[in-house]
Amino acid sequence: MADLIYPILQKYYNALNSLKSLNVTKDIFESIPLIDNFFAEFRNITFVMQKSFNTNELKEYYRIKQKEFLNDNNLRWFIDKRNETVKEYPFKLEKEISVYAYLPDFCGKIVDSRLNIDNDIPLETLKQVIKTYLIKYNSKTDIYFSIDILFKENGSEIDIYSKIKNGIKTMDKFINAVIADYPCDCSKCTNIIEKIKELKTEIFLKDFTFSWDYTIENNEIIWGQQIEMGSYDKNGHPIFMSNIRIPIDANLPIGKDIINSDMQLFKFYALMHCTIFKVQNKDIMPTFIVVYNDNTVSYIPFISTIKTTFYKKSRQVEKMVRESSIRVIYFVGENYYYPIEQIKNFQKPYSKRIKHASTTLLSLNMISKKYEHIMTISFDTKNIECEAYAINQINNPYEDVNCYWLNPILIALKDKDAQYHK
Repeated sequence: MADLIYPILQKYYNALNSLKSLNVTKDIFESIPLIDNFFAEFRNITFVMQKSFNTNELKEYYRIKQKEFLNDNNLRWFIDKRNETVKEYPFKLEKEISVYAYLPDFCGKIVDSRLNIDNDIPLETLKQVIKTYLIKYNSKTDIYFSIDILFKENGSEIDIYSKIKNGIKTMDKFINAVIADYPCDCSKCTNIIEKIKELKTEIFLKDFTFSWDYTIENNEIIWGQQIEMGSYDKNGHPIFMSNIRIPIDANLPIGKDIINSDMQLFKFYALMHCTIFKVQNKDIMPTFIVVYNDNTVSYIPFISTIKTTFYKKSRQVEKMVRESSIRVIYFVGENYYYPIEQIKNFQKPYSKRIKHASTTLLSLNMISKKYEHIMTISFDTKNIECEAYAINQINNPYEDVNCYWLNPILIALKDKDAQYHK
């Protein structure tokens, strides 16, 4: 069966391999041929199969599988792009820079410059330009910012990697079905199937290469890393926790009276994470808990090395609010606490400032459209082992006016609610 299956796998491998080295650190002249080649090779998978499946029986088999797997919107876009790149002109890829700054008195987009074939600059040069601008704007405190690269086609923004990944998932189902019906265990097919799996994993994780987090401390740009927890779907494709929704009461001993009350659910999560914190030797991963109107929930734990990632993660959750039917959001994390007499140290860089903190707080924030302000439950980690203290804190949530970095989420929730009631 190698004569039937291997040519298909080879074309699939060639298409995926075109994307292996695609990232925004490349000059745009290097990026366009990679995408052009991907479209051509991806479309050629079915051309090769039609050539290999050349008996009446195999031709009928191909028509059945084509109808079953390949007539969907994901692949229609690929067919159109392939026809354009092969018959007419290169894929019209443009890049746009979006820079978000997170400052004490400002949080938002400060640069929106189009980078296209006529105006492409290296990422390192861009970072230095942004640094010069931001230091002039705010030179007294740490500066946090993110750089995102957006892809555009004919002036309109496209989520190119979502399209590519959805197309790959569809093609995966098609090829797996063909292999199941015409299996081949020869060494060539076995080896290339393993290489395809490796390429798919690398491609599916490339989202991280299109966004960077930085802080400027002591006139030095520091790059931060972010890791979001994930899993794999039944086909072996990576899936991020933010895309997984489960019922709120899945594996949790809670009733509808708690599930349907933002405040009671808040207190339940506070008790749960207080317990987790103690069991994990006073350590916990920052986590957003997103509760939807249908009482499903997404848990989004992440790891970061600089504060910028917290701010950017908040911006991503804000986007989720504007795009989905979300009821309430909770955030779990640790904060440093400074006594008022240490106020002089607030002007020090973050890495030095935290050395003067008197304690840390385990804090849970509730962002609900039912409340005017963000509500907080916090535990002094020095006293958290005392059960009476912990219960008292849980039963006394307070309005927190200092959560400016979470306020955009609250505004988005209320805007969405106002639109719903119009």
